[in-house]
Amino acid sequence: MIPSSMKQLDACIVCRGDLALFGPYSNYTYCRCLDCGTIQLSPMPDKAEIKRAYETEYAALKLDPDVWRRVSRPYYDSIIKVLRDYRVNGLVVDYGAAKGHLVERMIQNGFDARGVELSLEEVAYAQRHGLPIQQGDLGALSGLEGQVAAMTMMAVFEHMLDHAGALSVVHKLLVDGGLFITMHPTAGAANLLGNLLRFGDKHKHLPHLEGVLDAPWHTVLFSIDGTKQLLSQRGFRLLEIRAAPQGRLGGLRGVAQILLEWTNKLGWRVLRTRWPLVTTHIFVCQKLPEAASEQITSS
Repeated sequence: MIPSSMKQLDACIVCRGDLALFGPYSNYTYCRCLDCGTIQLSPMPDKAEIKRAYETEYAALKLDPDVWRRVSRPYYDSIIKVLRDYRVNGLVVDYGAAKGHLVERMIQNGFDARGVELSLEEVAYAQRHGLPIQQGDLGALSGLEGQVAAMTMMAVFEHMLDHAGALSVVHKLLVDGGLFITMHPTAGAANLLGNLLRFGDKHKHLPHLEGVLDAPWHTVLFSIDGTKQLLSQRGFRLLEIRAAPQGRLGGLRGVAQILLEWTNKLGWRVLRTRWPLVTTHIFVCQKLPEAASEQITSS
């Protein structure tokens, strides 16, 4: 049963476009914006509901750390490649750092990196392994305003409730010209596969799609267009979009991941962001100067 305190959305959180039913998932409902294509929960869970779900049901916290490190290695390395390609020099902060595996890889590759994580359990694990992960939300970084060369989020943005507010905080933390790098699942493949596997029946329950659709934790799957709009609204210039790699699960699922990754590499070369089978994208964004950001926000 959905708590009565959850807020029913009457318009897209990005562009204020009309919403249409995309489909039910567990006890929740996803809707899709008819204008920008962003998929979002409606009603949107409140903080209390999200907290309850994480404490009682969230499966990712129960994965063996060594298995998770191996499975996620391609994701970590793709973020590090962005940092290298853009020659990031200075403090790098990973938000939603979990057990600190991405921060660990950054440090191993010569970056001055640290992380912030909400979960006390995850932070305790990271600190036991000597990793510079502190507990808290973005507010815990207030002492670093204007000092961060790059902020990274890996599979975090889709979990948030206040995406615009988070981007405003990130903007304040970054140095002028600093980078915000977010890897998150996007709406295009979810829309295509979610409709195909249900033969277009939007009243049937949505498939899990290997974790792409995962209510209530994945509150929003932004479309590429929706991501661009939101970033622009909050004072960022989009520099590049990359196709994210696949993880490395074992067995047949792992083989399927490798085949999909190679298929996506071929499709991406031809169609770039129009290629429909990429489930997750990496957005590389640059902080605009304050004056330019204020102009964008006011318009």
